[in-house]
Amino acid sequence: MSKLNNATKLLAGLAIGTAIGAVVGLLYAPESGKDTRKKLKKEADKYKKELDKYANDFSDKAKKTKKELETKLEEVKSKLAEQKDEFVAKAKEAGKDLKSKANQTKEDLKDEFQENVGV
Repeated sequence: MSKLNNATKLLAGLAIGTAIGAVVGLLYAPESGKDTRKKLKKEADKYKKELDKYANDFSDKAKKTKKELETKLEEVKSKLAEQKDEFVAKAKEAGKDLKSKANQTKEDLKDEFQENVGV
């Protein structure tokens, strides 16, 4: 995101600087007002087209980056779902093992009690 933000700032700075330079240069040119206005319009149209091109490039890059991020997010979600399923399966297995050991211990204690007490 930082790269996109820096690119936007750079693009805006270049466009503004170029426009100001063109306007100042044309205003100080020794030509009639009509010719100067024509040149200003021509330069403005040129820079508008150039700016539109950069804006479209930027938009395309932003869309591509968004799509890449969405793909990565889906991959992470998928991996987390798999890990959750594995964890649940292991927890269930551990619970079964614990229950089995508890039952075995219960039976062992019961047998030992019967041997020692005789009941």
